[in-house]
Amino acid sequence: MKLILVRHAETEWNLEGIIQGHSDSSLTCRGLREISVLLAAFSASEYQIERVYASPLGRAWQMGQSLAEHFHCSLTAEPALKEQAFGQFANALFRLDAEYCPPGGESLAHASQRVMRFLQNLEDTSSHQQTICIVSHGHVSQGTLAILKEGTVNSFPR
Repeated sequence: MKLILVRHAETEWNLEGIIQGHSDSSLTCRGLREISVLLAAFSASEYQIERVYASPLGRAWQMGQSLAEHFHCSLTAEPALKEQAFGQFANALFRLDAEYCPPGGESLAHASQRVMRFLQNLEDTSSHQQTICIVSHGHVSQGTLAILKEGTVNSFPR
């Protein structure tokens, strides 16, 4: 199985520096252009995506819809791909401790493991010839990539 990880496009809150977590805001004009540029890059490549899984949060879901339409493939909402829940302390995002869990939220380590469990299940149930696109969020993707690259979430800031 080939896996392509995509972060959602720019939102209004990204532009304003507001941490979204499980909340949502609309894509900006730049965000819409980012989707167009991504689709153009895929058109210029040899990639053929067979399935798209996206976080059900609007900003990721919108990108997932565009990718699924472009590749004429299925789109599945996957709650495991949601951003980290930041709870009461959204500013915890800027801490360098992947184990820190804000009250009412979840740690980056926990959120990243949630995504890793989904990816492991996907690998166990998908054809090895398929190319699958995952549309998720920045912070949880950083943690997941750290695990995939180095085996630990602790290096997520890099």
